[in-house]
Amino acid sequence: MTFRVTQEALRSYVRFAERGRVVVLDTETTGISRDDEIVQLAAAEYVCGRLERTLDLYLVPSCPIRPEAEAVHHITMPFLVEHGIRPTEALSRFFAFVGDDVLLVAHNIRFDFRMLQNDCRKYDCEYVPDDVSFCDTIAFAKKVVPGLDHYRLGFLIEALGLAGTNSHNALDDTLACGELFLDLVRRCRQDWPDDGMEP
Repeated sequence: MTFRVTQEALRSYVRFAERGRVVVLDTETTGISRDDEIVQLAAAEYVCGRLERTLDLYLVPSCPIRPEAEAVHHITMPFLVEHGIRPTEALSRFFAFVGDDVLLVAHNIRFDFRMLQNDCRKYDCEYVPDDVSFCDTIAFAKKVVPGLDHYRLGFLIEALGLAGTNSHNALDDTLACGELFLDLVRRCRQDWPDDGMEP
């Protein structure tokens, strides 16, 4: 998995956004260590640049939620016991949602994908993506709108005048990231003539 944003990668992002499938994802977790787990997993599917469907799942973890994590996302263990599902079921539903031949997008995708891999190992699930590409919107934004003070999702949404909010609810953040991704694609498209986008 590589996140180096080359000119070829930029053109790939635009092609996926305009003529293919893009799935944006976000996770909320019990913490940030390798022993921590996902408590909320959300995704949004865009087909040819249009939002088609969303997925929003709460998971019941096998470890406690760290106080510093709960202070950020406000998800509690009693809430998960009442509203959550087994991690194996959630992972299965998420991987079915993602499918194949897709661009997988997240803000700091290394973290989200590492947490997915941690849960897969812990719960003996396997994700073998077929023809899946990856985009980290932090690296994408740094390439397209360089020189900003920082690149946190909430800051970018406000600075670029986009819809959405960085609330630390996984679905909210997924939709905000989707708006950011599409805005960055539009900015790339403005710089390139139509015939320059052909493979």
